Amino acid sequence: MGAVTAVILGLATGPAARALTPPLVLSRQQALELGLGASLSLRSQVLKVEENQALVGLARTRFLPKLDLVALGTFAQVNTDIGFISNLPTIGDLSLNLGADGSALINNTFVNLGLILRMPLLDFGRSPLKQAAQADLQAARAEQEEQQRRARFEILSRYLSAQLSAAQIPVWESSLALSRQLLRDVNAIRREGLAPRIDTYQAEALLQADLQGLAEAQAQHEIALSGLARVLNLAAESRVEPADPLQTDPAWGHSLGDSLSKAVEQRPALESLSKLQQAQQANVQLARAGRLPSVGLLVGGGISGNWLNVPNLSATPSVSSSSGSGSGAGVTLPTVNTSGSASGSFVDWGAAISVRQPIFDGGLSRESIALAQRRAAQAEIALQQAQQAIIQNVETWFATHRAAAAQTAAARAAIVAGERSVQDALLRYRAGLSSLTELLVAQRNLQVARSAEALAIYRWNLSRAGLELETGLVDVPSAGGPAG
Repeated sequence: MGAVTAVILGLATGPAARALTPPLVLSRQQALELGLGASLSLRSQVLKVEENQALVGLARTRFLPKLDLVALGTFAQVNTDIGFISNLPTIGDLSLNLGADGSALINNTFVNLGLILRMPLLDFGRSPLKQAAQADLQAARAEQEEQQRRARFEILSRYLSAQLSAAQIPVWESSLALSRQLLRDVNAIRREGLAPRIDTYQAEALLQADLQGLAEAQAQHEIALSGLARVLNLAAESRVEPADPLQTDPAWGHSLGDSLSKAVEQRPALESLSKLQQAQQANVQLARAGRLPSVGLLVGGGISGNWLNVPNLSATPSVSSSSGSGSGAGVTLPTVNTSGSASGSFVDWGAAISVRQPIFDGGLSRESIALAQRRAAQAEIALQQAQQAIIQNVETWFATHRAAAAQTAAARAAIVAGERSVQDALLRYRAGLSSLTELLVAQRNLQVARSAEALAIYRWNLSRAGLELETGLVDVPSAGGPAG
């Protein structure tokens, strides 16, 4: 368990550590459980569903009342010079002038605190916007179910590829063993002078070809294992191997008609596209609502305070007199310094109803409606295309599954005939009754038959997994695998 945990968490690093770490041997069911639990595509789809849930919440909040707290504060200071001149009534030839030179510092502080309530009373875009958001959310949830199917199929296909590549290695090893035995026999016969030199060259060429095939099979197996580890979201240093051998799964237990009806009626991908089409249709209504009037209510109220402060007011008065024959003397009085302040507060409130009727927006509403209509039409076409693609996939997988049964039976019969043919050809060659070419052809046919059997079983299992993907039917009762 500690080694398995280290593989999963990627604690071992480097090629050396990877070589020392035992591989994670998984059955098909274990690979499905591990892969579905760690699938990055499923995590991404979950986040997409949560994103659409947030968008639904945003659509709802758009038409709820909004209450805002507003505050305003100002401060102003004025420093000014003040002059005052007044002529008193004339007494005979004597005229008195009263004047004053002074300055004042004035501070004014104003504060307002209030609440503003905004509420939409009539908006024809409310219902279409909510419908579009809800449809998008339902489409995301349906796509999540579809992604669950796709992730399962991807894990199964990678696991089956690993099984196929693993099954090809013993095929080449068996062929290589026969090639080595044949080369030894040819050399022994040639030492007795009973075989030409060309037989040695042909046997050597066959041996090298089998070595090349084995190397390629081993490389493809490493690639398949890497693909399986990636779809299981394992660390780069982790190694994984399939525990189940390549064997035929139970046969598909539904007819083509039933499979087609299940694939079309119970397919989350089609439901997702249908919901997206509904969302686009709601967007058409939303675009049309831009031409309709809207009514809103605005209510506000608050309290205001004002503080007027005169910290310094100084004045220097003077009195002067003049007679009709000339100017008179003036007297400057003592400077007077004083201060003062005033304050007050008041409460106010008000309400307003706003009506907005678009008259001309430069063609924005017209083009928005046209764009929404085109997208709705595209969504309808996409739904029809998806239906046709699903039907094609079901028919393809069904035909492949049916053909794989005959191919598996034929490959097994060819293996039995090939093994006997190699034995007879080897005996005939040793007895000098046939050429080496006959033996080489028999051996190559045996190798092809063994590879064909593994490939047929792979296609049988993969086509069944494909039918499970399209129909959503996983546990199908059946009598067994292909006959033969």
